[in-house]
Amino acid sequence: MEMKMESIMVCVHYGPHGQRLIQRGSELAKKLQAPLVVLTVDTGGDNEYNPEKQLYLSGWEKQTKDAGGQFLIRKCKGKKTAHVIVETAQENKVTQIVLGQSSQTLWQEITRGNFINDLMEQVGTIDLHIVAVQRYPELLEQTHERGFIAYLVKKGDSYVLSEEAAGSEPIKGVFFRELDTDFNTGLFKIVNNGEAQYLKIVQNEWVKPH
Repeated sequence: MEMKMESIMVCVHYGPHGQRLIQRGSELAKKLQAPLVVLTVDTGGDNEYNPEKQLYLSGWEKQTKDAGGQFLIRKCKGKKTAHVIVETAQENKVTQIVLGQSSQTLWQEITRGNFINDLMEQVGTIDLHIVAVQRYPELLEQTHERGFIAYLVKKGDSYVLSEEAAGSEPIKGVFFRELDTDFNTGLFKIVNNGEAQYLKIVQNEWVKPH
């Protein structure tokens, strides 16, 4: 059986986590002796100039080049971000994609569930590494109200959000409600063995990922 040549692509979104993702990708590339591509998908308009964004981009480009990789910026041009990522991956014969739940917009796409699903459906045989960037609280504060202690209480087959511990096995955690929603929709944070986990709550119910 012929060994498949590995090729790594890191997707960075505008924001503070890019550096860590590129580092992660370049370590992986080194270990596998694989070429490294770093991609950022530009969802902005043509004439939009953002000095802070330019700083991130030039920093990432330098970091990528120092790691011996290639830095790419692709425009969406009306396509979905996931589609642009997959197209670029195919052009570069990428076998592994590293991405983080980092920027707020990506974060919103992920919490709405369609970004990763779109990507999963399209990537085919490419491996996905989704790096959980554990600096959620800062992001949550921009998109969610301050968290409050709450419980998930078992009701039939599902778990329902409650302010009191009730039922046989209530799960205690902190609920972050999304801004601009009339319902209890948001994220429920539980800590397991020191690892924070965020469960998606839609209108009071925990929606278990399939």
